[in-house]
Amino acid sequence: MRGSPTADAHQRMARTLDTRVHDALRRIGPLPVLSGTVATVRAVAADPEGSTGALVAAIEADEAFAANLLRYANSAAHARPIRARTIRQAVTLLGRRALARMALESATYRFLERFPGGAHLSRGQLHVHAVSVAAYACTCAELTGAHADTAHLAGLLHDVGKLLMPAAFGVAALEEITAAEPAGAARAALERKRLGIDHATAGALLVGLSACEDEVTRAIAYHHGGATGRAAPTPEAAAVQVADALAHLLAGGETDRALLRVALDRLDADLDLLDEVAERAGVPRPELAAGTDDLTGLPGRDAWLDPVTRSLDATVLVCAVDGLAAHGVRAGDAVLTEVARVLARHGVAGRLGDDTFGLLVSGDPREAAAAIEAALDPALGVSLAIELVDDRLAARDGRGV
Repeated sequence: MRGSPTADAHQRMARTLDTRVHDALRRIGPLPVLSGTVATVRAVAADPEGSTGALVAAIEADEAFAANLLRYANSAAHARPIRARTIRQAVTLLGRRALARMALESATYRFLERFPGGAHLSRGQLHVHAVSVAAYACTCAELTGAHADTAHLAGLLHDVGKLLMPAAFGVAALEEITAAEPAGAARAALERKRLGIDHATAGALLVGLSACEDEVTRAIAYHHGGATGRAAPTPEAAAVQVADALAHLLAGGETDRALLRVALDRLDADLDLLDEVAERAGVPRPELAAGTDDLTGLPGRDAWLDPVTRSLDATVLVCAVDGLAAHGVRAGDAVLTEVARVLARHGVAGRLGDDTFGLLVSGDPREAAAAIEAALDPALGVSLAIELVDDRLAARDGRGV
């Protein structure tokens, strides 16, 4: 909360940090993820006297937010897609608290889409990892008696400092560190050695600019164990540490097993907890996550084509982005992300190649193509070459793609 001892400590720390960090914090400002409609939705969902009608009304009062929430809930960007046509259906399918968590995830996804600058980060993969860690942390907290909503939010935002760091120190410095130590406590230690701050602390400072609970910022700050690499000050911080370790392990990566043991001890648990969390969290298995395009969050070629070639009563469109080369790498990534968002409104979208998307549409494909072209913002400076593919196997084999 504002004015609390922990929040005041964050502000004092920010004043004594490298001025580049202070300037970056000022430029970015409070996270939109934690304000506006999202804050209202969280408050209504947490109110024991609140009703489903009040939650629906709070969301529908912001038409853009409601549209983005439904789009996210039904899309491949969400780890556990649902099929809801209205906000009331979404609340009914998920429940109030789960819907509030999804609202946070949706707002985070939109925030990552629009965040300016920040190294050669894969925004899609950053979000996939964030949502996975949030789900694991929430489940871990529920199983061990920690506060589930705190663990979920901290898990969702635990890596947000990776956006602040390049904004403060430049892309090259962070890419050198990532090349030497790609992840985990070793990366955080090298960041502290070279830059005086690690991305976990940077994330806590960034989240601390918003009216966020102290326990959330503490869990973010300690998700790599703090300065010693071996601290788990709260059960919620431990839940995020377990969740981060589990996400890396299931993706085939390495994890800090010493810190994992510290976190399990803090929760009075053993390694069996990881199996139970993985089973109950409802996150897609690694082989499914591996089929997700890093940048856009859409299914990749094989993950999209497998169900598409078996579907009935629908049409495949192949959409090539023309004019992308003029934008450069970073601006081009932003354009591709926006194109993917537009396509996902009109059917089942997938990324087939660097500048090529597939779209499975029901109804008249020409009407869908016209609607897509009309929805594409001219300010993007690109156009779509849309081709109808009558033969699904031709799409699989690459003919006409």
